[in-house]
Amino acid sequence: MTVKIKQLVYLRKAVEVGNITQAARALNVAQTALGMQIRNLEDELGVTLLDRHSRGVTPTPAGEVLLRYADEILSLLDEAHSAVRRFGGSSAGQVVDFGLTPSLMRMVGDDILVDLAHRLPGITLRMVEDFSFVLIRQLEQGELTCALTFSTDIDPKFAHYPLLQEDLFYLSAPSLTPPATTTIDFRDILGGDLALTGRHDAVSRLVVNIARQLGHELTIAYEVQSIRAVKNLVAKGIAATIMPYGAAVGELRSGTLRARLITNPSVTRVLSFVFPSGHLNLFDTPDFRAFISAIADQLASKPGPVVRRL
Repeated sequence: MTVKIKQLVYLRKAVEVGNITQAARALNVAQTALGMQIRNLEDELGVTLLDRHSRGVTPTPAGEVLLRYADEILSLLDEAHSAVRRFGGSSAGQVVDFGLTPSLMRMVGDDILVDLAHRLPGITLRMVEDFSFVLIRQLEQGELTCALTFSTDIDPKFAHYPLLQEDLFYLSAPSLTPPATTTIDFRDILGGDLALTGRHDAVSRLVVNIARQLGHELTIAYEVQSIRAVKNLVAKGIAATIMPYGAAVGELRSGTLRARLITNPSVTRVLSFVFPSGHLNLFDTPDFRAFISAIADQLASKPGPVVRRL
């Protein structure tokens, strides 16, 4: 059983304010991401933690029990953070607002927090989860210090360096006829209904551009700015989608969704670390570079995703 720290944080905030939307706003994360993490936690534990009603949310008896443990766990983490900060050097007291995409947050979010505490204990890390194009917008508006993003539209005023290349997958419902292979040609996905996460999302733009290069105009049957909603459509057999493996790792492991690697041509995206040039002194240090490199190494070693270090 794996319970993530952020799931406890999200659950506690949802109960504290009594509303999923207000909790997401207070934690500066997408509402769909917060709700998804709480539902993932319920699935992991096999119990309902929140009663959801028109007025908001309240904890179930099981939720109240878990919250008592969550308060103790999070309190101990705060104590540990305070205890190690006094060992920090010149970077002590710095706050880094770190942007991550939903698939990255799901795969390595908690590990990033733990690894940073070991490598750079003087830095306070605040993690923000959203789509790549939103993270770039937040960087431009000064709301983020840095981000791991798959965006291809990076303003020259930002410093960035590529970390890895990732192949994307075609996801469909397991109730459909089982495929003969574990791969699918790009042209074979053009005839069916696709659900994608909005025309501004990096994956949607990538797929549309590849289709045009092949002489086709891609028809998106369902455009939904919610990864969870897209996966629900796919699981019901209403549409298929194209996603990174990490965005649906739970559903793929449970058999709710089926994945096939796209080929001829493959659909790939590049993960880059992006930050304003004015923060060069911090992010170009050997310790921080090693921290970012460790994230990429961990992603490359995860079972399932097809990635290559750059």
